[in-house]
Amino acid sequence: MPKTISCRLCSNDAAFSFQKKILGKYRVGYFLCSKCNSLQTEEPYWLEEAYQPINEQLDTGQFIRSLHNAAFLNAIYTHLNLGAGPLLDYGCGSGLTARILRDVGINAYGYDAHSTPRLLMGFQRDNLDEAKLINLCEVAEHFPYPQVSFEHIFSCNPQIVVVQTELFSKIDEQWGYLSPEHGQHIFFYSEESIAQIAKTHRMGATFIQGFTVFFKVELLDSLFIESTSRLREELVMKIRQSVLNLLNQLLSNGYKYAIQDNQILSSIMNKANQ
Repeated sequence: MPKTISCRLCSNDAAFSFQKKILGKYRVGYFLCSKCNSLQTEEPYWLEEAYQPINEQLDTGQFIRSLHNAAFLNAIYTHLNLGAGPLLDYGCGSGLTARILRDVGINAYGYDAHSTPRLLMGFQRDNLDEAKLINLCEVAEHFPYPQVSFEHIFSCNPQIVVVQTELFSKIDEQWGYLSPEHGQHIFFYSEESIAQIAKTHRMGATFIQGFTVFFKVELLDSLFIESTSRLREELVMKIRQSVLNLLNQLLSNGYKYAIQDNQILSSIMNKANQ
C-alpha cells in the first residue's frame, strides 16, 4: 500500500488513512487529500464486479430518494423560471427521477453512460448539450476520476448543477456512507473540495437541505436575499412544501404529460417505419 497517491480531483498529495474490505474480499486503502480534504479509495480496480446487476438489490432507497430529489428539482427549476430549458438527470439509472419530472410537465431527460433508463426510453440523451440544469443524485461519489467528470458536466455551461452526496468531514472508518459491501462509493467530497470545484468552474456554491447547489453568479439575486447569504423566502417555502406540491401536481395532472410523451414517441416511431 503506497503512503500517498495523487488526488483524483485536485492532483495534490493524498495520504494513506485506513483500509476497508470491499465486496467482502478486497483490502482497499483510503486516502485523505492534503489540499481539498477529500477522501478517496486507491485506484478502483474492482468496479466491473461492483456494478454487477445483482448489487442493485442493495439500493432499497431508490424510490424515496428519487421522489425527494424530483421534489427539490421541481422547486428549484420552477423558482428560477428556466422555461423550457432542458433539465438533465446525469447518471439517471432507471430514469425514475426524470420520469416523475416529465409527469409534472418539466422538460427532463436522462443521461447515463453505463445503463439504459428503462423508465425513460426515448427521452435519454447521449450528450449534455444545452442543459440548463444538471442533476447528480447519488452519482458524484461513484466517479473514478471526478476531475474529468466535472469538467465534462460544466463543459456545456449549465446555469445550475444540483448534487446529492453525503459530505465527508472527518475520518471515521465506520462511516456508513463508505458502503464497502457494494464497492461503488469511491470518492467523498468535503466542503473544501466543493468550494474548489466551484472556483475551478467559475460557479457559486451553496448547501440546501442536503443538496449541494452550484449556480451561475447571475442567479445570485434569484436565490438569495440581496447582500445576504439567506435564501429568498419564496424559495424556502417552495422547498419546505416541495414533496406535497409535487404529489399534488402528479395527482391533479394524472396521465396528461405521460400521454403527451406517448404521442411524441409514437410519432417518432411511425416516421421511422415509413
